[in-house]
Amino acid sequence: MNITQENINPFLNKYISLIDSICEEYHYEANIKHLLYLIVPAFIVKYGPSNEHAILDCFKKVKIYISGKTDKIVTASFNRTLNKNANGYYTEKYVSINNYSNSSLPALIDNIVHEFNHAINSLNNEISYDDKVVKVRTGLSTLNYDRATLRFIGKSKEISLEEVLNTTQTEEIIDIINSFGKYSIDNMEFSNMLYALKNEIKGNNYVSDAYNYQKYVCDELIKNKTFTPTINNLRLKGFIEDIPNLFDNVIGREGSYKRLNELLDEVHILVLKYTKAKFFKDRLLNKIRSKSNDVIALIKEYDSKCIFK
Repeated sequence: MNITQENINPFLNKYISLIDSICEEYHYEANIKHLLYLIVPAFIVKYGPSNEHAILDCFKKVKIYISGKTDKIVTASFNRTLNKNANGYYTEKYVSINNYSNSSLPALIDNIVHEFNHAINSLNNEISYDDKVVKVRTGLSTLNYDRATLRFIGKSKEISLEEVLNTTQTEEIIDIINSFGKYSIDNMEFSNMLYALKNEIKGNNYVSDAYNYQKYVCDELIKNKTFTPTINNLRLKGFIEDIPNLFDNVIGREGSYKRLNELLDEVHILVLKYTKAKFFKDRLLNKIRSKSNDVIALIKEYDSKCIFK
């Protein structure tokens, strides 16, 4: 979607009344409402007018909860409860964020955008099942439940790659919000927020603190012009079952996509252990480097075999 000085003000103003009604229904604080005035239009720019209805519906149905926890760096999560009625399986969705009184403006926007981006990329083909397992999709990954009891039984291995892709898109959406500030904005509240955001970001491109190491390891894959646009399109539409074959066909070896996600999962677990460890940190660091090199080697192989990259 092309934003110009001629259309920026009508475009931003278009969603005010809808956001006001959402915030009134859920009793959001004014700070959250004011951020949504900019976040919702940025999602429309990112995903295009053809996805406007789905995006607005997502913000209507997915409630934001503010937890009692306080953290200088806001943490947040996109959560769902799996239920079943006479019509089949369904989920109740919400985004939970920590108390944000001590957080920066970019950090708060990052957390809201990140979690709603998970939600929007999980709308289509959200639930699938077989005789034993019900799978609830979060982008590329799934949460798995026992079909007989609806008891949670585990997560798929694609979570790290999902977080890397989601964080990259979060950065893009925040850059869109920041770009609104280069125009003359009639609404003084919007203008002031954009001015504050621009002064905190200190540059044209926002860089999230989330999943920094995993983004570094996957950098070449994220920049690949065959992989990222294709996978993000399939992820948005919910056709993730096609992705392993697409990746494996480029590599020319079955199981390569599965192996990539297993390695990324191992790296993520090791990084978490390293941040908490008090002893044997050098040993953990060597393991992280070894597994990371395996990931990078697999990504380089994929990149070298792509015709368009």
